[in-house]
Amino acid sequence: MKPEEMGAGASISRRTIMAGAGAVAVSAPFIRRAYAEASEVNIAQQFGLLYIQQDIMQREKLIEKQAAKLGLPNLKANFVRLAGTGPVTDALLAGSLQFACGGSPGALLLWDRTRGGIKMCFGINASNQKLVTVRPDLKSIKDLQPTDRIALPAVKTSPQAIYLQMAAVKAFGKSEWAKFDSLTIARAHPDSMAQMLSKSEINCHWTSTPFQERELANPLVHEVADAFSIMDAKSVTPSAVYGASAFRDANPIAWKAVMAAFAEATDFVVKNPKQAAELYLANSGDKDTVENTMAAMKTPGNEFTLQPRGVQKMADFMSMIGLMKKKPDNFADLFFPEAKEFGGD
Repeated sequence: MKPEEMGAGASISRRTIMAGAGAVAVSAPFIRRAYAEASEVNIAQQFGLLYIQQDIMQREKLIEKQAAKLGLPNLKANFVRLAGTGPVTDALLAGSLQFACGGSPGALLLWDRTRGGIKMCFGINASNQKLVTVRPDLKSIKDLQPTDRIALPAVKTSPQAIYLQMAAVKAFGKSEWAKFDSLTIARAHPDSMAQMLSKSEINCHWTSTPFQERELANPLVHEVADAFSIMDAKSVTPSAVYGASAFRDANPIAWKAVMAAFAEATDFVVKNPKQAAELYLANSGDKDTVENTMAAMKTPGNEFTLQPRGVQKMADFMSMIGLMKKKPDNFADLFFPEAKEFGGD
């Protein structure tokens, strides 16, 4: 089936999401809030190829299909693209979103803030996210200067921000974990790429697929650091799917439908990469070619998997520097029980 023959999924406006986020105060009563079995489910998605499963879910109405199989034929799934941790956190806490897909550090902070009222469902991708630059003499983290500006999805709370802090500790010691925080600027990846390549105030970008492949294809851009080296890991899942315990408890059918849709979409990406690339381009608005998109999907380190990797190490670091107030007793505390089948660390 050609992409243009496939129906577009439902959408919900950024204004609607943020209006809901602003209307409800963040408090413990939110975590105890009761839900009727849902007729709609709102899901945040972010920019880039690493969220391809959501594009497939939206385009092919996989949540609706799975819900109908489970006896909930009228469930409607709405997707909204929000850049960075802040808007996603606000909307999820307000109840305007039932699920979020974003950086693992944001999910960890919500677990900490809500005392487990919000947890991760599973990972969504593995990727070696890279710090790239147009500054010719910037060769390592130690070469960063006060005049440099590093664009990343969210200051202090994105995976890229945590990698930068980890790198600072490796280079200068534990007390210097925030050494480079003042150099960071929150930008969506498409904007970061455009601004760095146009030589604006942004001269560095801690990037992600497919933007890092496009940037590194430019002879003026080179790599400075990468997540796998900083984490001392063979693979890292920078992002996760997460949601509220209260919604899970009150909406078991809708919850199971969303979980099944993520699993179906992930399986589809692995088994049908060309069709997955076509669906991603049709749904996301990305103007790249199918061939380039497939090449980016196959970049070493990229893997579409629900198994979480490196999450415990990230939580340990965030606890060490005080970003998380409570250290999880064990890895399983961070996830809903159904994540157990995926394993991970």
